[in-house]
Amino acid sequence: MNPILVILAALAMAGLGIRLAYISRAEPRKRMLHAYSQQVGLALVPEIVPELSRRLYRRERAGVVGSMVGLVVGAAVLVAMDGSESLWNGLLVGVAMTVTSTIALILNDSRVAFTPVPDAPRLARSLLPRLADYVTPLDRTFSLSFLALATLGYVAVLGVIAINPEQVFDDVSVRTILWPAGLLLALAAAASLLTWAAAGALLGRGQPASTFIELAWSDAFRSTTLRSLIGIPGIIAAVSTCVLFLSLSDAIDLPEPGSVGEVLVDSFAIVGPVLVFALIGWSVTSLRNRSTTHYLRRMWPETAAELIRRRRGPSAHNLPDEDSREKTSA
Repeated sequence: MNPILVILAALAMAGLGIRLAYISRAEPRKRMLHAYSQQVGLALVPEIVPELSRRLYRRERAGVVGSMVGLVVGAAVLVAMDGSESLWNGLLVGVAMTVTSTIALILNDSRVAFTPVPDAPRLARSLLPRLADYVTPLDRTFSLSFLALATLGYVAVLGVIAINPEQVFDDVSVRTILWPAGLLLALAAAASLLTWAAAGALLGRGQPASTFIELAWSDAFRSTTLRSLIGIPGIIAAVSTCVLFLSLSDAIDLPEPGSVGEVLVDSFAIVGPVLVFALIGWSVTSLRNRSTTHYLRRMWPETAAELIRRRRGPSAHNLPDEDSREKTSA
């Protein structure tokens, strides 16, 4: 395993440990809750602030612990499989951290969604929300598009290798093609089926709430979880393509200037980083208010409209009211 990757992994583990200790303190938890309320566009009602703070802390703690587990698993896989010295294989660790962190968030949210609730008066929706009510079309399309493009890219590369122009790929082993890029693409396809099934299972569960503001906050947490869940296949697929191209670029031995090999090496070396930047851009886009408040526009339209008006003024907070009960009945 590349020594630089070992150092980066150690620094990441230390950073996660510091983060875990930091969020356990009262003041950081207060700031974290305030920032999240700004992100999702909901007010902090004093009566439910303690419960919201505990719930958000449990989510953050689950995410950090999940990332730590993913870091250990990813590093162990590279060591056990005698991973190459390429720094780009460090993306495998990043994928493992992302997947395990999201799984931890889902398990945390499932504990709330699937826990039996006591018999007590609570609100109920006349219609169950759909995935489209929580996740924007852009987020859903990007994830599936990355998977489709990664599959097409893999097939195209296999076709070029089969043609083998100017015997460029004579020294490229089957292992270079299958590990780790092929494995990651297979995982992305499997993750696509599993994540959509998990999303359906989560959407099928109720959201116990005694007030409309509690129900709106439940929608906010669920929206965050579903957006993370739907993004997993796209992330794995993009990384698989990036690793494939960069592995092939390293595997082609010193192509002659102006040859097909040089063109392919340059192409592979460019496409890989471009995919990484596209992935980063997508991640940043999914954190926009347009995405994080999508559920408000779909299920609490009056609240969303009021939020827009207030954000143009001095106040940025808003509460769901009696007129914003779309799809909801007492």
